[in-house]
Amino acid sequence: MNTEFFCAVLLCLIVPILIGKCFGIQRLFPIVFLQLLFGLLLNTTGLSIWLQTHGIDLLQGPLVTSLNGLGWLGLSLLIALTGAESSPLNDTQKAWRFIPISIVGFGATCALGSLFGYQLALHYPQLLGSKQQLFAFALAIGLSLSVTALPILCAVLRENSLTDTLIGKLATNCALLDDLWMWLVLAAILSLVTNTRQPTIIVLYLLIYLGVMLLMLRPLLRKYFEHRLLISPGDGLLIAITVICLSAIATDLMGLHAIFGAYIAGVALPRQAWGTKRNDILHFSQLLLLPFFFVLTGMRLQIPIADVFFWQLTLTVTFVATACKFLSVTLTARLTGLKWLEASILGSLMQCKGLMELVAINILFEAGIISLQIFSALAMMALISTFITAPLMRVLLPKINNR
Repeated sequence: MNTEFFCAVLLCLIVPILIGKCFGIQRLFPIVFLQLLFGLLLNTTGLSIWLQTHGIDLLQGPLVTSLNGLGWLGLSLLIALTGAESSPLNDTQKAWRFIPISIVGFGATCALGSLFGYQLALHYPQLLGSKQQLFAFALAIGLSLSVTALPILCAVLRENSLTDTLIGKLATNCALLDDLWMWLVLAAILSLVTNTRQPTIIVLYLLIYLGVMLLMLRPLLRKYFEHRLLISPGDGLLIAITVICLSAIATDLMGLHAIFGAYIAGVALPRQAWGTKRNDILHFSQLLLLPFFFVLTGMRLQIPIADVFFWQLTLTVTFVATACKFLSVTLTARLTGLKWLEASILGSLMQCKGLMELVAINILFEAGIISLQIFSALAMMALISTFITAPLMRVLLPKINNR
């Protein structure tokens, strides 16, 4: 078992990088895409079956369970660090604009996407997951079309020197607020299908949990770290990991997903808890843990090249997601006082789906809310919408610079 485990670890960590370097595409596509591609190749080329005959079973069994656990651990740390960045913007007097932009951009897209999902379920019932919950499926589609991925968005802003601009700050804070809406809606969807309790009881538990984490634990932790200035980085990190794990256990016991607990733990933890280890933890998660999540996600994808319906479904959900998000964000930004070009750039930036979309659809698929076919279509939509974000923005950005 040890030999097979370490061979699987090497495959997941090294092969995606080799694919990028050998074919010269590492500069065109992010490493996440290459990891998904490797997982897809494992699933479609028969390579996984060949590995299975040599004792490396990446299809099922304890090896997959171990790798999946490592992937979700890395994801929990990354999500907690994302939650730790969720603080209000005080750098500009115009910071208030991100609140209505996020509310309308997420809410309108989610509502229209839910109506679209409802029509999909009526006309194509095979797209429903094993739970056969029509209302939950419709909400799941609406949620999937509304997501914005903060990590990739930040990378795009850095590459184009927009991080410290008004548009960059608005986009970052809109994405942070979108993350909060996503987790709350996802928690509501899961409460509909994964619990025998009444949804009102789950909401009550959730409110109590949020009150304890944000109104009690957060100020206590802040005071603790403020009065212990000489606390070692190791002790602070141990406290952070403990809070993340306990929070994840609490939300999992409520019937919600453990990742939601990791995010709220990140919000509750003061930045002093991470100390100087924050970037080290981020790099460790991205380089050594998250590849397992993306490779195994790629292995789940089923992309029938010759299936016309699949590509029609993929293009349709991509068009609906792009149009709804772009129009709702752009129009709201214009109403708050931004110029049309600035509002359009913000609408383009909010197309990023990436990691957060893959997290959401993985949770929805595992909960039996969506089928494998719509899961694959939504994953393709996430990749397409993420890739068009930068080109859309770069078309508009020179026009602002020339003014």
